[in-house]
Amino acid sequence: MLLIEIIYYKLMESLDLDRLHAFVAVAGEGHVSAAARRLGISQPAATARIRRLEMDLGILLFDRATRPMALTEAGRLLMARAPRLLAEARSLHNDLAVFGRVGRERLRLGLPDSLAEIMGAEIASTLTGLARRIELKSGTSPWIESAFRDRDVDLAIDSPPFRNRGRGRFDVETLFHDPLLIAIPGSWPRGTLDSVIRERNFVAYSRSSKFGTACSLAMRRLGITSEARFSLDNTQSLLRFVQAGYGWAITSAFCLLQSPSALQDLTIRICPETPPRTLCLLYRDGESEPIARTAAATFRSVFHRLLASPWKRLSPEIARVIRDVNANPDS
Repeated sequence: MLLIEIIYYKLMESLDLDRLHAFVAVAGEGHVSAAARRLGISQPAATARIRRLEMDLGILLFDRATRPMALTEAGRLLMARAPRLLAEARSLHNDLAVFGRVGRERLRLGLPDSLAEIMGAEIASTLTGLARRIELKSGTSPWIESAFRDRDVDLAIDSPPFRNRGRGRFDVETLFHDPLLIAIPGSWPRGTLDSVIRERNFVAYSRSSKFGTACSLAMRRLGITSEARFSLDNTQSLLRFVQAGYGWAITSAFCLLQSPSALQDLTIRICPETPPRTLCLLYRDGESEPIARTAAATFRSVFHRLLASPWKRLSPEIARVIRDVNANPDS
C-alpha cells in the first residue's frame, strides 16, 4: 500500500483533525511558535500535536535540524494531500453527526449582533439536535468572516461582500433579507421624507463594519455627501440619539427589532432606492454541507415563525416590510 494511503486511512480512522491542522500550520509557518499563534494554542500544545501525529503515523514529518523547519519527503507528500484529507475527514465526521443527531460534540455559530438578539435563543434551541453543545458567538463584520476563516466558528451568518477566494474558500447560501429603513425622531414635525433628509441633521453608524459601510452607501444614493453629526458603533446608542432628536438615521429592520423600547418614539420610513442587507450562511467546501443544509432550513423556519407572530405583534409595520422584501426572489 502506498504511504499516502496508509496516512489517509489512519487519519480517517482516528478523525483527529487537530493534529493535522497543527501539521499544516507548522508546515506553512516554518516555526512552531508562529503556527501556535495562528491556531490560538500554546507552543507546547502545538509541539505535542505534531509529535503525536508522527507517533501515530510512525514517520518523521519535519527535519528539526533546519531553521525554519523543513518537511521531510513524507511531510511534503502529506502536505500535498492534507487539504483533501481534512475536507474528506471533516465531511465524514459531519455526515455521521447529522445521521446520529448527537454525534458532534460542539457546533459553533458566528452571527451578527442584531440576529443574536432577536433570533439567538430560538436558533440555539432548534440546533440542539446537531451537537451536544451549541456555542453562539456574535459581533460585527468583518469580525464574523474572519472568525469563520480562522476556524473560530464552524458556521457563520454574514452579509456580502465576502473575500471568497484563495485559501479558506467557502460556500455561501442566502437565508433572508433585512430591509434598510430610515428612523426619524417622533418629536419632529411631520414632513416629507425628502425634506427630512435634505434639511435635518443625521446620525450614522461608524464605517468600521460592513453594515456601517452599507448604510454609508445608502446615504450616497440619497444624495447625502456631508458628514454625520454623530457616528456611533452600535444600534442601541444610535437609536438613543435619534430618540433624543439629534438627527435621523439609516438602520435596518432587524436592528430596530433589537430595541423595541425605541419604536414608540420613532417614525419609520422605507429607505428609497436601496437594496436590503442580504444575510447568508457561510460553510466550508467539502466539510459541512449536511449540517449546513439542516442549519439553513432551521434558520429559515425560525425566521418565518418569528415574523408571523412576535415580530408582527412588536411592530406590524416593520414585519410587513420584512415580509414584502423576502417575498420577492429578485430582492
